[in-house]
Amino acid sequence: MAQYKVVIIGSGRIADVHALSVARNPGLQLVGFVDPFGGSHFGEKWSIPGYVTLAGAVDACKPDALVIGSPTETHVSYVLEACRFGLPTLCEKPVAFSREPILEAIYAVASSDIPVVLGFHRRFDANRQEVHSRVRAGDIGRVEHILQLSRDPRLAARSEVLHQGNIVADMVVHDLDELNWLMGGLPERAYTRLDRNADPTLAEIGDFDTANIILSWKGGAVAHVSATRRAAHAFEQRLEVFGGEGRIICEDPRISPVIFDGAKDTRIARRFEHFWDRYRPAYQAEIDHLGDILAKGAAPLCTLEDGLRAYDLVEIVLSSVQEADRI
Repeated sequence: MAQYKVVIIGSGRIADVHALSVARNPGLQLVGFVDPFGGSHFGEKWSIPGYVTLAGAVDACKPDALVIGSPTETHVSYVLEACRFGLPTLCEKPVAFSREPILEAIYAVASSDIPVVLGFHRRFDANRQEVHSRVRAGDIGRVEHILQLSRDPRLAARSEVLHQGNIVADMVVHDLDELNWLMGGLPERAYTRLDRNADPTLAEIGDFDTANIILSWKGGAVAHVSATRRAAHAFEQRLEVFGGEGRIICEDPRISPVIFDGAKDTRIARRFEHFWDRYRPAYQAEIDHLGDILAKGAAPLCTLEDGLRAYDLVEIVLSSVQEADRI
């Protein structure tokens, strides 16, 4: 099997997740990474050379594709470079923290005719894909209510939080993109409450660790989103879509299905530690999809236009925050 060469941009946590997926795809070869600040640990782990600039990596490695896993504020500039180099790309979400750069990236991609996949990993999760397919097929009738629970096990390091924008733009954006995907359009109204239940010092950077959101669409559908960056019990993500003909529930998968229930103790099946474990198959599917784009000319399943719609919903949500808790 012919191998396509891939360069990863970034050397942090998400770049590591993507590097593993590339390594596991027999049709792809990880040949280098880009990090203006070094990232020697990443290069040593994956036995690949590092470059300060993308131009340097392209010149030395001659890649067939790119994976952008750098901080959000750099995404658009790297997408523009990918278009200039003519390289199919997988770009992590969100595209950007403001609308104009997203539009600039969309225009560049359209003008260059280079496929760019946006990394909303839930769209590549087999369980979530089944929910989407059955909802869109009308299995539950008209959607009346959606419930989403998203709970991270712990707060990220402050150095990471500083580059994430805010809890809505970074974490809840996955739930919002999923709502766009399920409903096929933006809601009419929103109500949002943001709180600092785990770390009051997040006020220093204008961020929050808890979000509760109510959204409503024309026709009567309502969604409740509950998200927190600190859950003592585990990483947890659950979804329920309710309609006139039934409901679809996507439970939180477990590492082990074994449950112990005895006279002195009860132990439930173990949950996944964090998103990189829970969505490991979805991240693999993202990279495998990039491989299909290279080998088979497949069309991107998730695009920058999807990122624009997610951004627009983030703005709707943030504009509905109570004044006392406004970002």
